[in-house]
Amino acid sequence: MTKRASDSLTQPSVQYWLWVTRKEYYLEDGEDRAELDPSSYEDASGWWTCHRNTLRGDLVLLWRTRPKCDIGYLLQAKSDAYSISSDEYAKEQRWPYGCDWMPLYKFTSPLTISDIRNDPYLNEWSALRGRFQNIAFAITPEIWGHLLRRLSVNNLGLKRVIKSLQKDSPVAPAIILEEDLENHLVEHLDILQSFGFDLEFIDRQVICIGHGGRIDMLCRDRKTGRLVVIELKNVRAGQNTFGQIMTYVGWVNETYPQKKSALGLVIARGVDNRYLSAASTTPNVKHLTLEELGLI
Repeated sequence: MTKRASDSLTQPSVQYWLWVTRKEYYLEDGEDRAELDPSSYEDASGWWTCHRNTLRGDLVLLWRTRPKCDIGYLLQAKSDAYSISSDEYAKEQRWPYGCDWMPLYKFTSPLTISDIRNDPYLNEWSALRGRFQNIAFAITPEIWGHLLRRLSVNNLGLKRVIKSLQKDSPVAPAIILEEDLENHLVEHLDILQSFGFDLEFIDRQVICIGHGGRIDMLCRDRKTGRLVVIELKNVRAGQNTFGQIMTYVGWVNETYPQKKSALGLVIARGVDNRYLSAASTTPNVKHLTLEELGLI
């Protein structure tokens, strides 16, 4: 059989990957986390362990390990891979790289391990031959096109999602919008003053070495000298966002010791009840909405 890429389902400007979940990623009832489903409007959990060659805009199929054993989601890398390791951490970890990500599509009809094993076209696919026992596998354009052709048969919205990435840019519009919002906020921190935040900009996209993830913006309060960690979300903030901001605040406190604990500020397209419940446990995390700031 001649292997070829599908022009409508592959893009020469991006790379393709298969990421592999682990058993601990599932919830206690065995179900997936809600943030994987783009229709749920849940906040994604920030970053994912990836191959060091991953680039912003790369497309990713997510392999769900046991008990699922199937390809369940289409994701996109929101950033290039970045090192998340200290020297000590790197000695213990095979994959000391992470990248930010967002979900693009949930397959209502996943491609199962039986589907893959019974497809002669995929007999030599490295992920299958490797029994999906790695963190990430590169996918050739030919294999990618074939996999998406198979998936598009019973997932009618898939072609529309792929086509939307090909109009002007291979990067999802939601990613570009979030980046635009961050760029605007960096240049207009003064819009926070009426909410009690008189901030001096320090840095952006600060990698949390040894923990993973990146801080969107790190600032300092001009009046108190307190460090402020800003997490920007173009979705509704939920429990994952709270966990994310608390991790970043903890990392800042360890990395930049100071008299007062750093403050976390979540700026999002609203917050849900789980976020509010979690945030009520600490005075060190505040939130504002994009609407309050006039950004939407």
